[in-house]
Amino acid sequence: MKRKLVVYFFIIFLLLMLQTTLLQYTRIRGVMPNLLITLTIVTALVRNSTEGAAVGFFSGFCIDMQFGPVLGFYALLGMYTGIAAGSLSRRIYRENVLVVVFFTFVYSIAYESVVFIINNIMSGDIGFTFAFTKVILPEAIYNCAVSVLMFPLLVSAGKWFDAARSARKY
Repeated sequence: MKRKLVVYFFIIFLLLMLQTTLLQYTRIRGVMPNLLITLTIVTALVRNSTEGAAVGFFSGFCIDMQFGPVLGFYALLGMYTGIAAGSLSRRIYRENVLVVVFFTFVYSIAYESVVFIINNIMSGDIGFTFAFTKVILPEAIYNCAVSVLMFPLLVSAGKWFDAARSARKY
């Protein structure tokens, strides 16, 4: 358990640093991938809803501390995204990268839509169609590309976690 926490903490920290520094230079039409929500979704799909919720909560908490105007908004949204994506993990074939890419696309759209609507609900002029076509949809596609790279790493990490857990039992 301690090993898993340390690994997830390191991954979250590394992805947060990448997202706030180097990925600023990989923008395509002003859009860059959201590495932490992609990590949350892929973890929830590959492992389970508990790990997805924990990763989503701590990833969101890091985003709250870095960018959020209110502490806890992104943490709760990340946790709910991890729970929702993880609830499917028992019903789908988790070892298929296309399944992970599809659900990364769906949950990225849902996550970013909720963020946009909540952040702009008080302004009156939401302009959701513009945001959907110019920001949300391209970011979801970008997140899908990142999930293809993240999927084998999290599958092998999951196998390593399971092997370490089974070795401790005996």
